[in-house]
Amino acid sequence: MDYAGLDVRNIRYPINRPLTEEERENEFSRATRLDIEPNNYLSIIKCNSTFMELVDRWYSIKGFNVWLGAMTGAILLWLVSLVMWAMLFDTGKLDPDEWWVPWVGWGVLIPMGLFFLSGSVWLVRSECFRWTHYPMRLNRKTRQVHVFRQDGTVLTTPWDDLFIVLANSTTPPIGKTFDLRAHVLAEDRQTVLESFSLGYVLTGDEDSTRKLWEFIRRYMEEPDGVGQAFEQLGPLDPCLPLDGRKEGWGWGIFRTLATSIHWPLLQLVSSLVFSWVALGRGVAMITSKQPQWPAEVEAANAVEPNDPYQRNWRGNPPLTAWQKYWTAFCFVAGIIGSSWILWWVIRSASE
Repeated sequence: MDYAGLDVRNIRYPINRPLTEEERENEFSRATRLDIEPNNYLSIIKCNSTFMELVDRWYSIKGFNVWLGAMTGAILLWLVSLVMWAMLFDTGKLDPDEWWVPWVGWGVLIPMGLFFLSGSVWLVRSECFRWTHYPMRLNRKTRQVHVFRQDGTVLTTPWDDLFIVLANSTTPPIGKTFDLRAHVLAEDRQTVLESFSLGYVLTGDEDSTRKLWEFIRRYMEEPDGVGQAFEQLGPLDPCLPLDGRKEGWGWGIFRTLATSIHWPLLQLVSSLVFSWVALGRGVAMITSKQPQWPAEVEAANAVEPNDPYQRNWRGNPPLTAWQKYWTAFCFVAGIIGSSWILWWVIRSASE
């Protein structure tokens, strides 16, 4: 999964550097209307005549690191335990010329296993005991952008000063993906001081990223941008259930399995893996804190009580029976099916 930009060593966005030539070539123009159909790609938390609130780039894939870390951690813990047991109780059975075996066990195998086990713990920790999501607010009236950072602080910067580009990252084994990236520049307009993704498309492809940009651009730049955004938010593009609450288990399962919702058989097969990702997502949400905007940000984003363009999850149409019950069935079938496959593999290997 694409975790580029996460605030960890080599995958965080590089800062305190000059703009690259590629970034200059791929800068988006706020004044240029793209001849494409805009799309928000399930990234809107709430929208009104004053501001639009977007979710971060890692929200849609949350749970993957928990699943991967827990799975690899369990395997590594089991292997380390086996080696330690052998080193403690079986080395007395070795022949004299096999003296090197415990040295390899204690000096190489166990430290190596513990090192990789710490990596598994980090994977789980990258999504648990943090924040449920990292929202961004784009205010049409004040022309300010508010970004909830990964450390819980808030960046406020003028919309018109942001350098917005079609950026790309390479994450093995996903390969090259695109995102809508915003740079905060120094006064020289050459040096990048801070970067963040201004929304994200799960597929990470170039065309979809351009459609997301056009959705945001029209909201912020065009006279009827609010109306255009309001019209698109409907049964196929609901607001995310994050305003004033954490997402529920049902939505988390639906969001994780939604990528293949138009292909029921593929959704059922892929649930052997993604049901566990959905379970990891639920754990991540339960253990993480809900972000809260500071009082000064809320005051700067006051909404008129009679605003006819207010939308959040409370106005979403309910999920259809097919969306709700088929997804739930796939989740349960995936947990049971993958558990049975694992049990069968272990039993076959032990025979």
